Amino acid sequence: MSQRTTANANSSGVGLSNYPQLGPSRHADMTEAQIIADLRETIVRLAARVAELEQPAAQWMPLKAAAHDCGLEYETVRTWAVAGLVEARREGKRWFIKLVSLRARQARRTGS
Repeated sequence: MSQRTTANANSSGVGLSNYPQLGPSRHADMTEAQIIADLRETIVRLAARVAELEQPAAQWMPLKAAAHDCGLEYETVRTWAVAGLVEARREGKRWFIKLVSLRARQARRTGS
């Protein structure tokens, strides 16, 4: 892996140091069974990381759009955001709501 590729991988939040180094120096004192077991553990960790990365990104929406999308009143959603009942963040004067959180709160409210 080139320096540039390594730098890009590390800056993306994927810690390459979490995975064992491959090559003769790492496996020099290991038996074939130990190497296979080590590789199987690595495959399991990599598969878990791939599954994590394949999850859809959290969708943040402006409060007004999120309220409209869920069929709720603007003030209701704003009140929930201020009270911390939905995941929300404020950027300047605008509120942004995590749509999944709003839908979960709506489902709890209606008993669905």
